[in-house]
Amino acid sequence: MTFGCKVNQYESQAMREAWEKLGGTECETPDAADVICVNSCAITAKGERDARNAIFRLRRKAPSARLVLTGCASKLFQNYRPRPRAIWAEPDVIIPQQQKSLLLTDPAASAQLQPLAQTEPAENTAFPPFRISAFRRSRPVLKLQDGCTHRCTYCIVPFTRGATISRPPEEVLSEARRLFEAGYAEIVLSGVNLNQYGRDNPSFGDFWDLLRMLENDLTEKFAERARFRISSLEPSQLHARALVILKASRMVCPHLHIALQHASPAVLKRMGRGHYTGRMLTNAVAALAEHWLVMGLGADILVGFPGETEEDMRLLLAYIEKMPFSYAHVFPWSSRPGTAAADFDDQPARHIKYARAARVRAVIEQCRRRFLQSQLALPRMLVAAESVGEKTGVRRGVNEYYAPCFFQNRGKALSGLVAAKPVGLTKNGIFVELTI
Repeated sequence: MTFGCKVNQYESQAMREAWEKLGGTECETPDAADVICVNSCAITAKGERDARNAIFRLRRKAPSARLVLTGCASKLFQNYRPRPRAIWAEPDVIIPQQQKSLLLTDPAASAQLQPLAQTEPAENTAFPPFRISAFRRSRPVLKLQDGCTHRCTYCIVPFTRGATISRPPEEVLSEARRLFEAGYAEIVLSGVNLNQYGRDNPSFGDFWDLLRMLENDLTEKFAERARFRISSLEPSQLHARALVILKASRMVCPHLHIALQHASPAVLKRMGRGHYTGRMLTNAVAALAEHWLVMGLGADILVGFPGETEEDMRLLLAYIEKMPFSYAHVFPWSSRPGTAAADFDDQPARHIKYARAARVRAVIEQCRRRFLQSQLALPRMLVAAESVGEKTGVRRGVNEYYAPCFFQNRGKALSGLVAAKPVGLTKNGIFVELTI
């Protein structure tokens, strides 16, 4: 059972493949399993709570199975104390995130005599031996990096995942080639903080050096039939050298997802993110527009942060309105125990946080509709096909700009990127016709 981010999805797939090589078989229901692994998330208090609830449900459904908890919530689990008279269940073994690779060779964690979260694991200095050859979804995640040392005031991840660890470039290249050769049309390049790729090993270069190497080695064989998508960047990463590499790329989707969080300098400073400004993103998008005539632009936005004023909100809304955002993930501030911001003064009332989030979402929805409407003018797009609706038979996918696309498959076997033309809008995206 997997909760949380793309990195967790990748690690679960790596464990799944490793266990199958050891003779394991995935079960359809918990009661049929000998071992159940919960790969948890702790980015929010709700994520941690979801992991605890999953442990309780799984213990009830599969009382004889060996229950293993790993992932980000595992490090916090030892400190949790249930309320008096609360119904409670514990895993058999807790494997901290930094030691998750133990599960690649020991699925039941049978070598562990006690929950490892009771002891402090040593920091990893080498990238764990995770690897994948397939993925449950049509667009596989390729993990480049783990950990973060930035310590944003709202974030628990540096505590749960530890310091940054970068994957050797040759391993990244090998896995990308393996996935493309297996027929996957789009790979999502992902990590906990791609801005920190290579900081633990300068010989690797940074993220942009890695991307250029992937381009140099894979473009000749795979360009036009496969592509990369970058999972998330910060505005500070979009410097002059990065823009040169993006403009020259033949394999990177013309789409950026930016961990923006806010546009008010005062709020960014309180978040511990004063190393960039909204203007950095504005300038980068303007420069890219000279080459990417059409582009998708998404963002993470956090509102209702302690100390946020109406003037901060005005700055944020004005910034959003002038930027060509195609979508955004808008989150109301949720106090996360264990982070610096949890102890800040001026904690906003719940109704204020949710009202501000609603205001931002309303503006973002206007941006999204404008973007989708503009997509109808395109003569052609390349769609990475995903799932088929069980009731409607309509297939879903995303185009290069990360716009959701829907189409009737008509029984055709699809592989790779499929050419399509837009014919109309739906509530959730673009309806297209295949031109193959």
